[in-house]
Amino acid sequence: MNPRQRRGVLLMAAAAAGAVLVFVTVLGYVGRVRSDADAAVGQMTTVLQAGADVAAFDPVTSAPLRQVRIPKKWSTGAFVTNVAELQGKVAAGAIPAGAYLQRGMFLDEPSLRPGQREIAIMIDAETGVAGKVRNGSIVDVYASFDSTQNGDRTTSACAVRVLNRVQVINAGEVQQGSRGDGKSAAQGASEVMPVTFALNSDDVLKLTYAESFARKVRLALVGGSQDAKPPFNKLCETPQAGR
Repeated sequence: MNPRQRRGVLLMAAAAAGAVLVFVTVLGYVGRVRSDADAAVGQMTTVLQAGADVAAFDPVTSAPLRQVRIPKKWSTGAFVTNVAELQGKVAAGAIPAGAYLQRGMFLDEPSLRPGQREIAIMIDAETGVAGKVRNGSIVDVYASFDSTQNGDRTTSACAVRVLNRVQVINAGEVQQGSRGDGKSAAQGASEVMPVTFALNSDDVLKLTYAESFARKVRLALVGGSQDAKPPFNKLCETPQAGR
């Protein structure tokens, strides 16, 4: 056997040994995967799954829920396993049908004290502190009214502090659209956000009036537990005659 033939035999032997090694490695991997799958099937746990779409801030229990069994190895402590955990909860965001429910998807449902009313208004993102308002934020609500003329009587243009130190119980996501007062995106800000308050009946009336008739409604984040000095509640200026 000449040197060239010997090299050929050695290469064939090395290739055969490599093929055997690859086969043994693949066989071992398949065996481990099958063993893990068999072990997982033997240990199952029950989790909850949304049976229909749940809109943001809707009660989770308003949608049908399904109990689904999955391998325990694939579950975590974040999965919801009991319907009782969802009592008094609302969806923090939109939940699609078929999603496995996890604790981070929910918020506590706003609770109202006796005599309070829950009211939501649409605020331009520009006038809502540029999206910085969050659940639990303390804000003042300001409204600006244009001057009007009715015959010989002229009404002043005013900026009014409508509500003082009220708490936001829910701040929605910024979205495209109008405020709902007939102003299109071309006429005003194109981004709006829903903001929900829990107010007494008098404050609900003030806020409703401002939202309906004010040129703009603004939110101002409030810092500290009290004001250093009483702030102005109204600033008005009567237009000059003939202007």
